[in-house]
Amino acid sequence: MEQKYNKKRILSPAVLILRIAAAAAALAVFTLYIIKHQSEYKPAQFILPFVSLALFAAVFIVSAPKLVSLISGKSEFAEPGRISAKRVFFVMLGAFGIHAVTMLLGIFICSRLNPSYDAAYIWRNAWMKQNTDAGHYLTIAENWYVKEGNDKLLIVFFPMLPVLIRAFNLLTRDSFISAQIINALATVGASGMTYMTLNDVLGEKRARASAFIALLLPGAIFMNSPMSEPLFLLFTMTAFFFMQRKRFLLSGVFVALSGFTRSLGAIGAVPLALIGLSHIIGLVKEKKKWGKALVLLIAGLAVSTLGTLVYLYINYSVHGDPFKFLEYQWSNWYQRSCPFFDTPRYVFSYAVGAYRNGETSFRALWLPQLIAIFGSLAFMIRSSRKLPASYTAYFLCYFAVAVGCTWLLSSVRYLSAAVPVIAAFGLECDKEWKTAVLFVLLPVVYIIYTVMYMKGFGVY
Repeated sequence: MEQKYNKKRILSPAVLILRIAAAAAALAVFTLYIIKHQSEYKPAQFILPFVSLALFAAVFIVSAPKLVSLISGKSEFAEPGRISAKRVFFVMLGAFGIHAVTMLLGIFICSRLNPSYDAAYIWRNAWMKQNTDAGHYLTIAENWYVKEGNDKLLIVFFPMLPVLIRAFNLLTRDSFISAQIINALATVGASGMTYMTLNDVLGEKRARASAFIALLLPGAIFMNSPMSEPLFLLFTMTAFFFMQRKRFLLSGVFVALSGFTRSLGAIGAVPLALIGLSHIIGLVKEKKKWGKALVLLIAGLAVSTLGTLVYLYINYSVHGDPFKFLEYQWSNWYQRSCPFFDTPRYVFSYAVGAYRNGETSFRALWLPQLIAIFGSLAFMIRSSRKLPASYTAYFLCYFAVAVGCTWLLSSVRYLSAAVPVIAAFGLECDKEWKTAVLFVLLPVVYIIYTVMYMKGFGVY
């Protein structure tokens, strides 16, 4: 259950030191950023980077009391109670219903927008959008990673979904059908795990709402496509479920599975380490045996790296370089790491250009990304007073990595699959009228986003 926020902690020396250090670090980083780019950027171009970095620092600053409490050994989670299997079943049943309705809705919209499509292939045509990565996953499933030709570039996509498609193909003989079965199962499972995991944090009603909200955020449209979002959310939520129960080894297994699914999966090791260390410090303070917990935490953290390590080994076995994917990300997709607060600058620049030229990318790509970036930061400032510090720390790391790249196209999709963002939405469901508003607005936005997807606009 959610713990009450203690305002007295704001005045503690540890909190003040942490907040001052965070503000000073943000100021120092931004000063270096200005020095580096003052000759190439106009003064106005520093405004959005400043705002995004300030909001990012504010998330940390607001969460400082809870972070101090965490590292002092106080548990962020109440003792887990019994979760009704019947309630989990009905949540999963509801999730299946939403998944089926949104899938059919996409097919209907696609058929109306493209009457020339063959009705027999309308499901495939609707959710196999050609300018997304869906086809790449199917190609890997059928041919694996290769060294030559254009398909050599596909090493940038992680193996979990292709591996599962390859296994299901033994039964279906059709990669698209296999992917859709996998994602339907993963979506239903992810909703069930969202309910079970957030039940410890938000309480039963808000956890139930969160399980459905996760399927109605704009980026969740990709749960109907042969993409890795459902698996990523399933594994990440399950990792949080076990770490909250101090099952560190099992949590590490699911962090590894998440890391084998998406590059962002490895970030799950951050909350695992924080919760584990907090638990051990608490045991030391209570003069209880802590050796076993330490061994399990170290084992869990070691296991959590395996998904990423296996992916790097695949890079090495195919291309002779464990980091070959970085080369192809830059040479073909123009992506490499950059300061996350620089991203809004160039996204805004492209948005202005697209607006002036009347391009659809303004409303389908660039504007939604700006809303997702700044909206998620503002939302987390509001929520980090109540969410566990481990969730906030995970969000900050996740955000910095997901948003910090030189050619960002998918921030809406990435942030819609972030556990703390889903939890932050769930926090808002503390009153019936607020819950009702969310469940009216989110489907409307979801439908608008789906229409743009089906029109072939820049929705990635």
